[in-house]
Amino acid sequence: MKIQLTSLILLAAGGIATAELPHKVPLQSYSSLWNNSPFTSKPPPPEAGPTKNPLEDYALIGVSPIGGNKYRVSLINKKQPDERIMVFSDGKNSDFTIRGVTRKAGDPLGTVVSLQYGSVTGTVAYDEKLLTLTPPAAAPAVQPTPGRPPIPGMPPQQNAGQVRQPRPRVVPPPTPGTPQQIQPAQQQQRPQRRRN
Repeated sequence: MKIQLTSLILLAAGGIATAELPHKVPLQSYSSLWNNSPFTSKPPPPEAGPTKNPLEDYALIGVSPIGGNKYRVSLINKKQPDERIMVFSDGKNSDFTIRGVTRKAGDPLGTVVSLQYGSVTGTVAYDEKLLTLTPPAAAPAVQPTPGRPPIPGMPPQQNAGQVRQPRPRVVPPPTPGTPQQIQPAQQQQRPQRRRN
C-alpha cells in the first residue's frame, strides 16, 4: 500500500509541475459571436460617400501639340509643387490618359484638358497661382578676407557694424622757388585758345 501511495504522490507532483497557469483568451476569438449573433440584426452596410477625384490635386502648366491630334500635357501637383507629370496622347508613360483638349480662342490660360485616371474622368485647367515664378533664394553674402584683393565682378561689401571714416586730405604748402600748380578752379576760369 505504501508503494501505491508513493506512486500516487509522485504522479500528482509530476502533474502539478507540468501544469500551466491559465491565460487570458484573445478578444478576437469571440468576434464571431458579435458579428454573427443569432439574436441581433446585422448593421446596414456603410453608405458609399462621394469618391475623391484624384485629378482635383493637379493643375495644368503646359499643353503642347505634337503633330496632328496628339498632345503633350504637363501637370503639377497642387499639394507638392515639386511633383510634375508629363502625359502624352499615346498614354504609354503614365497612368493618365488624355481624353480631349479644349482651347479657348484668345485666352491661352483658358485651355481645359479632359483626363482619365483609372476609372475616374475629370478636367484639369491652369491655376495662375502655380504659374508664377518664385525668385531664387538670395545667396549668402561673401565677406572678403582682410588682406586679400576683392573678387572681380562682386560688389563691394560693407560691414554693418563698422563704418569707415573718411581720411583727411593733407595738402603740403607750396615751397618757395617752385612754380605753383594751377588749381582746378583756376583752370576752368582761363579762356581757351582757338587754334586756326
